[in-house]
Formats: sequence, structure tokens, C-alpha cells
Amino acid sequence: MRHRTLLIVVIVLAVLLPPAPLAADPDGLTSRVFNLKYRNADDAYILVSPYLSPQGSIRSQPHQRTLTVVDTPDVVRHVETLIAGFDLPPRTVEVAVQLILASAEKASQAPAPPPIRGVIERLNALNTRWSDYRLVGDARVLGTEGERSSIQVGDDYRVDFRIDPIDEGSRVIRFKPFELARRELTVEGNERYTPVLNTVLNLRDSQVFIVGASKMERSNRALFMTITASMPKP
Repeated sequence: MRHRTLLIVVIVLAVLLPPAPLAADPDGLTSRVFNLKYRNADDAYILVSPYLSPQGSIRSQPHQRTLTVVDTPDVVRHVETLIAGFDLPPRTVEVAVQLILASAEKASQAPAPPPIRGVIERLNALNTRWSDYRLVGDARVLGTEGERSSIQVGDDYRVDFRIDPIDEGSRVIRFKPFELARRELTVEGNERYTPVLNTVLNLRDSQVFIVGASKMERSNRALFMTITASMPKP
């Protein structure tokens, strides 16, 4: 009976005592697995890698949407903050596109439409060759991070683009790719779109960007395009 009582007391003491601390890594490193809900693990890898210490390491598992970081506790806590601000639901961006046909011919008597008056002033400041401007198309669409979007501009042009993940700190919107294509009819009477411009764009939030889309061969005309990308206000 005495032995049983002693055994019960030992068991009770074992339950009440706190668990023994885990053995610390001899290098003072700690490991953390981050599960991503919205973003690609490889993109998170690119974001986090520059902040690792010389002793740190990182492993990406895209199919499982996880990122494993081994580093000092301070670095791992900083990585946690980075991923918390990165792994967010995809944001929408309003993309507005204008196509303007510039000509060196005699200017028409009709005033330029209000949407392109400011653009005309900027073009004239760069080059006085053009004397007449005509709005070919004006359209806008809501694009989403990580997805491809398409927008019809006027009767004969189409814009296709994809928005890369946006850095909240810089609020720079990267289009990769950004393509303008023109509608043409083949000799068989079929319709097809031929690329006119294919590029990568980095635009600041709400910045109006002007690019020369194409020069009409054997004529005194050129096609200009304005692109504005606006993020929702926080």
C-alpha cells in the first residue's frame, strides 16, 4: 500500500512539473513553415530571400503552397511580417487606355475632344511635327493581380495584359506582358489580330503614361497610346 501511494505521488508531481525545454539549435537558429493562401510560393521566395542572414536558408514547395525558413528568431519574425503583408487577396486595378492618331496634315477646325487635350499638350511639348490629333478609342477595364485581361479599344484595336503582384510599399504596377494588337482581315475574309506593340510596363499608381504605339509607314501619321493604372484608395 505504501508503494502504491508513493507511485501516485510521483505521477502527480510529473504531471504538475513543466515540460523540459526543447534542445536549442547550437547555432541559435529556428525553423518556421509559412502556409500561403493567396500568393505563389515562388514569388514569396523571391520576396523573402534578400532578408536572410548568412546562416539562414529557405525552401519553397509550390505544390503545397508552403515556404520553410530557417534563420535567427529576429529574421524569422521579420519574414513573418513580410509574408503577412504579401499574402493578401488579389487586388483589382482600373486600367484606362486611349489611342490617339497624330498627323502632320493640316489641322481640322474641330477642337480636340476633352479626354485628349492634356495629352496633346504633352505631345506638342516633345515634338512639334504633329498638327492634328484624333481619338481612335477610349476604354477601361478592371484587371486583377496575377490574371490576364483583355480590352477592346475602338473598332480595330485590342489590348491584352497581365498584372504582376503589386508591392504595397512602392505601389508600382507591373504589366508583364502588355500587348496592343490591330484587327485585320485576311485574304480569305477571316478576322485576326496582329501585334503592334509588346512590352513590359512599370507604372506608378494613377500615372498617365504615353507611348508611341506605331508609326504609319509611308505617311505622316503615328499612333500614340496612353495608359493609366489606378489602385483602389486604402
